[in-house]
Amino acid sequence: FFLEGTLLLRRLPARSVAMADGALPREPGASDTPDLGQADTIDAGFVLDKLRTRHAHDAIYTRCGSVLIAVNPYKRMGLFSEAVLAQYKNAHSLPAEPPHTFEIASAAHRAMIHNGRSQAIIVSGESGAGKTESARHMMLYLRYVSNTSPELETRLYGSDPITEGFGCAKTVRNDNSSRMGKFTALNFDPSARIQGASLNTYLLEKTRVTQCGPGERSYHVFYQMLAGVTAPAERAALGLKSDASEYAYLRPSASGPSVSSAADGASAAEARGEAAAEWAETEAKLAAIGLGAQLAAAVRRTLAAVLTLGQVWFTDPERRGSLCSPPSSPTSGASGVPPDDAAAELTASAHAGCASLPAAELALLASLLRVEQQPLHEALVARHIRAGRPRASDAGVLKPLRTGECVDVRDALAKDIYARLFDWIVAAVNRHMTEGTRAGVAHDGNGLGNGCHGGGGDGGGGD
Repeated sequence: FFLEGTLLLRRLPARSVAMADGALPREPGASDTPDLGQADTIDAGFVLDKLRTRHAHDAIYTRCGSVLIAVNPYKRMGLFSEAVLAQYKNAHSLPAEPPHTFEIASAAHRAMIHNGRSQAIIVSGESGAGKTESARHMMLYLRYVSNTSPELETRLYGSDPITEGFGCAKTVRNDNSSRMGKFTALNFDPSARIQGASLNTYLLEKTRVTQCGPGERSYHVFYQMLAGVTAPAERAALGLKSDASEYAYLRPSASGPSVSSAADGASAAEARGEAAAEWAETEAKLAAIGLGAQLAAAVRRTLAAVLTLGQVWFTDPERRGSLCSPPSSPTSGASGVPPDDAAAELTASAHAGCASLPAAELALLASLLRVEQQPLHEALVARHIRAGRPRASDAGVLKPLRTGECVDVRDALAKDIYARLFDWIVAAVNRHMTEGTRAGVAHDGNGLGNGCHGGGGDGGGGD
């Protein structure tokens, strides 16, 4: 964790201090040298050996000057109790305390008060390192020292299930990996109380909408909706299928675990029950940020439209784009080109008139997007060209696209629709977080920024 301009540079003698709840182990090798900056050498071998030794004794935090190194323990730790919060709030000298995320948050908070300047905390690391959890712990401390009201706290942090559902996915490294960058800004009044917040996101991993790697999944919200929408009439209207594996966009691009199977050996029924519960929580939070029944229904339609786009296939014996429904085989991919064992079936369908008629998926897609079928059909299989200065009366020329180009257009549309939905929801979250503070004390310009960005080792996205 990097914190700029918040800690003094002078070195203090290392002193091992037990936490209030005894969380820091006292075994030799764990509590010594909590600050690597005080060591005689900081070469890579020494640092790795020290971090390994401390991690083996459950000392997951190590200081290096103004930088805090955290190693994911992959288990629950008793490091975040109210007693520990009070310890760092009342500490006279933060460098004398054991390294902790609360120390970083406290240093930034104190520097903001003493210097009258905004502070920034940058959280960086590869996927699964614990960036999101570390950011939550620092936010927990800032809420504690700011005496945040329950109503404001609900506004600030009640949207977590929404951002997780729409912005997180399972990867080979992490079952709940944030697939976007995010910057959270907390606004404080002159008395250092939190008055509001804003969330900015960037670099959403749009590729994950149309393609999942081996053993990985798309965004949580798709699986939540498939499990959580149970009314037969609504499922029929949305065209929802019974299992995620029936959707081309939700099937892994290569061999890997089934997307419908639960992690850690849990049954598929248990996984579906958990997903349904998460969907209920997500919908409750969407209602809490001001999305009424009509807007919530529009969100469901948009998500269903993205999945339905993946079901639109293109086939034509002359290598020009035409629409046709994919076979029901779960082995087909999301590339838009039928697998070998279905090629004959689709080619025959094209000759039989499938190319000249809208596919069932196209009709459903137009219904979900609330658009006419013909313009949607043309947008997917042709390029609209106008020569010279555009005129209202100039209809232009439609140039048919090749099959591969149709696939690219289809996937680009799916990714853009999802990205726009995500940005719209984040904007709704920000409006909700600021509504309760407009009548309060005016913001004096100071604040804390918590920037989490990806260094994901799994090839994209990040926290």
